Amino acid sequence: MNKKGMKAIPLLALLVLMLSVGVSSAFATDFSATFDIGGGTFSATYQSTDTSTWHPGAVGEKTTFTATGGFSGSMTAGTGNYGSTLSTVNADAKTGGASFSFFDYQDFNVLSANHINNVEGYFQTGASGGDAQTTMNLKSVGTMYVWSEATNPYSKPELKGSSIYKEVWTTKSDVLQDDLGFSLTSSVGDATLQNSNIWGFTNGETGSSSTNYGGGTRTLSASGSGTYLQYGYGLDYLVFNGFVMSGGGKMIQSGSFASGFTGTYSMTGN
Repeated sequence: MNKKGMKAIPLLALLVLMLSVGVSSAFATDFSATFDIGGGTFSATYQSTDTSTWHPGAVGEKTTFTATGGFSGSMTAGTGNYGSTLSTVNADAKTGGASFSFFDYQDFNVLSANHINNVEGYFQTGASGGDAQTTMNLKSVGTMYVWSEATNPYSKPELKGSSIYKEVWTTKSDVLQDDLGFSLTSSVGDATLQNSNIWGFTNGETGSSSTNYGGGTRTLSASGSGTYLQYGYGLDYLVFNGFVMSGGGKMIQSGSFASGFTGTYSMTGN
C-alpha cells in the first residue's frame, strides 16, 4: 500500500486491517495456490507492476488475502495491463470455523497509463464464524479506468459467516473522496451476501465508488438475532439507499434485529 494514502484511511478500515495482519508470503509473478489447513494461517500478498513505457516498475495494484482457523480453498493472481491484477479467492471453513479477509489497493495513475488524477482506490472485505458455513468466493478485477470485485463462482454466496463486512473508498491527492461500507453480524446463525449481478463494489479513476457496478440488487440476509451497520460518505456527491445528496454528505444506518434480517442496499459516492 502507498504510505501517503494511509493518511486518509477511515478509522474503521484501520481497525479491520490491524485484525487481518498475519505471516505473509509476497508474490510478483502469476501464481496459483491451494490450501487445506486444519488450524493455522494462510496469507499471501500479490503485487502487480507496470511493464509498459508509461510507469515501468511502478505498482498498479496490490492484493492481500488472509485466512485463519481451519479452512480449505484456493487463491490465484496474475498481472494484466499497466500493473493491474486479476485475482480469485475461494475459501471454506472447516468444523470449528475460520476467518477470511481480503484487501486490494489500486493506483489509478499507473493503471490508466496517461490519465493522472492522483486517485488511489482501496477495498476490503471479510467473513468469520465458528462453523463450517463460513465462506468467501471473490473475484477482483483491475482495469485501466475502473476496478471492481465480483462473486466467483456465481453459484455460491460471495460472503457468508456469523459476521461479514465490505468497504470501498478512494482518495484524491491524499484527500478522502468517498467511503462506502456495511457490516452484518448474526449471534445465532449466518449472515449472507448475494448479488443479482455478479459484480459488486467498484472504484473509478476520477475518485468515485459504488456498491452496484453493473446494476442489479445486492441482498443481505441473516438468521437469528444480530446487528447491521451501513455507512456512506461522498465529498461532492452521495446516493444512499435512494437518498441523494447532490453536494456531498454522509449517512449512517444501524440497527438490531431479533429473528431474521433481509434487505437490499445501494450506494454511490464521489
